[in-house]
Amino acid sequence: MSLPVYLPFLLLLIAVFGLWLNRAIWIGALLAAIIAGYFSAALQGAAALWIAVLVALAIAYQRARDGGSPNKRAWQVLAGAAFFLYALAMGLSLLPGFNRVELVAPMVLSTDAAPYSIAVGFPKVVTGIVILGLINPLLVRSWSELTRVLVRALPIYAITAAVGMAVVVLMGYSSFAPKWTSVFLLFAPVNLFFTCLAEEAFFRGFIQHELANIGARRALAAGIALVAAAALFGLAHFAGGLNYVIAAAVAGLGYGWAFMRDRRIEAAMLVHFGVNATHFLLFVYPRLA
Repeated sequence: MSLPVYLPFLLLLIAVFGLWLNRAIWIGALLAAIIAGYFSAALQGAAALWIAVLVALAIAYQRARDGGSPNKRAWQVLAGAAFFLYALAMGLSLLPGFNRVELVAPMVLSTDAAPYSIAVGFPKVVTGIVILGLINPLLVRSWSELTRVLVRALPIYAITAAVGMAVVVLMGYSSFAPKWTSVFLLFAPVNLFFTCLAEEAFFRGFIQHELANIGARRALAAGIALVAAAALFGLAHFAGGLNYVIAAAVAGLGYGWAFMRDRRIEAAMLVHFGVNATHFLLFVYPRLA
């Protein structure tokens, strides 16, 4: 593939890093990625319009939530529902004009495994960037804070990985199959900064965070938000079948637990990526054929 094919996604990666650096960086890189996307055919037709609508809905929700309107709660619920449904449609790639770019052709990583490929696209990543950039910037602001958050998340990763892998093995979805492949060197950054960031921004940074702040009984609300976000995370993986839905929901409880401890998206990202990497390196990936 030529450089123009990769360029929009390199710019998207810069936009992701910009979330931790400066608003001008992530906004500028995102706009540049959209322009490059049209030149590389990663974006077509009304794709830019769909992204503009996403941004508008995010701003509308943020203002409804943080504003002083007499009917604040009603407007917040209405704007939140609109953003949720639209962001879900973006994440599930239901809107036209977005083309996925295949980075690794379908291949079998281990004996009895279903074929696996690596492809990247705009909708889910852009949604994650917009949530963390405009609605809830739940990001660490120093290396010391990052270290503390990651250390606290490590035990949760260990528990989530152990339980999650036990579930997929017992259901016959995967099996123990340690391996090393250079494909992991591409899988790791794509999975961490595109998949994990996008999914954690939506399910934990938006759904769980917002539900946890509803009502006076915060402990109860936090528990309900944790379960609700995990259940929705599982349902979002319906394309993989019932077993995949169950496994994702179980893992989602661990991701939500990590997020709930520190209210930092990096904690959920670490646990999510750690579980995915464990699955990739030590078990049949993505599943048994």
